[in-house]
Amino acid sequence: MVLEGLRLHPPGHFVLPHKVNEDVVMNGYLVPKNWTVNFMVAEMGRDPRVWEDPMEFKPERFLNDKTFDIIGSKEIKMMPFGVGRRICPGYKLALLHLEYFVANLVLEFQLEASRGRAC
Repeated sequence: MVLEGLRLHPPGHFVLPHKVNEDVVMNGYLVPKNWTVNFMVAEMGRDPRVWEDPMEFKPERFLNDKTFDIIGSKEIKMMPFGVGRRICPGYKLALLHLEYFVANLVLEFQLEASRGRAC
């Protein structure tokens, strides 16, 4: 649930800007030397070429994907905390707090049958 929430709603919509050290051609576009590049993290998590039904909340998509890693060492599908050398140094603590929050939410949640309806 936590990873799916981060995919749809990352903590920031952009990571820190990066400067291009040399001319680069990316997807047919020339990115000149010394230009600043911003990565749209929120849009990466909603890309229909990468995610099936990207706007649907489906936590089970992470259960079947055994190769997924959030730090981007294998493949970058989403980067809510950045990737590589510039990844947020507190991402492990943030994940721990998010998991703890969800666990406490489930612990305190009480299910009750509604009155007057047959289940």
